Amino acid sequence: MPLILAGLILLFGSFVQGAIGFALGMIAVPLLVDAGYSLSQAVALTTLAIGIQVVAGAWQLRDHIPWSDVKLAAVVRYATVPIGITLLLLAEDVNGSDVKPLVGIGVMIGVVIRLVAPHQLKRDVPRSLSVAAFAISGVLQGLVAMGGPPLVLWMTTRNFRARQARAFTMTLFLLNAPIQVLILLFLSRTMSVDVVATALLLSPLIYLGTTIGVRAGNHISKLLLNRLALAVLVVIAFNAIF
Repeated sequence: MPLILAGLILLFGSFVQGAIGFALGMIAVPLLVDAGYSLSQAVALTTLAIGIQVVAGAWQLRDHIPWSDVKLAAVVRYATVPIGITLLLLAEDVNGSDVKPLVGIGVMIGVVIRLVAPHQLKRDVPRSLSVAAFAISGVLQGLVAMGGPPLVLWMTTRNFRARQARAFTMTLFLLNAPIQVLILLFLSRTMSVDVVATALLLSPLIYLGTTIGVRAGNHISKLLLNRLALAVLVVIAFNAIF
C-alpha cells in the first residue's frame, strides 16, 4: 500500500510540475509524510523523482543554460543544502504529527512566494541578495525538498527567456540531487537503498505524469492551471498544518 500511494502521489506531482513547471516537492513531501513515510524518506523520494524528471529536460535545454548564473547558484546551494539536511536529520527524532505542520507551513510560504513573484518588477539586485536567495533555496531543498520558490522569486529579477528559466532550475536540481541523496543514505537512520529502489521503480509513473502534464500545459490555459495547482497546494498545506 505505501508503494501504491507513493506512485500515485509522484504521478500527480509530476503531472502538475510538467504542466506548470513547479510544485512537485510542495505536493509530494507533505502527502508522502501523511502516507507514513518519514520526512527524510519523503524528501529523498521527492529529490530522486525531481532528478529523474529533469535529467531529460536539462539535456534538451542544454543550449539555453545560463551558466554564469548557474555556477554561483550551484556553489551556494552546495554549501547550504547540507545545513538543510542537518535540520532534516534532527527532525527525524520528532514525531511525524509534529513534522507535518512544519512541512505545511513550508508549502504555504511557497504558495505566497509564487503569488507575489509575477508582480515583481525585473531589476538588477546586489550579489548579496542573489546569494541570500540561493542560500535559502539550498536550506529549503535540504530540509523539505522545496528549494524552488526562492529561485522563482529571484528569477523575476532577471530577463530570462522561458527556456532559460526552465534550464536554470532544471540544471540546479539535477546538480543537487545526487549529493543530497548520497548524504541522506550515509547519515539518515530511516533512509535506505530501498527508498532509492522505490524511486527507480516508480520512474515510469514519474515520466508518464510529466509527459501528460506537459501536454496538458500546452493545451490548457496556463492561468487556469496555475490557479488549480495553487488551490491544491493550499488544501494540502492546510491538511498538514491542521
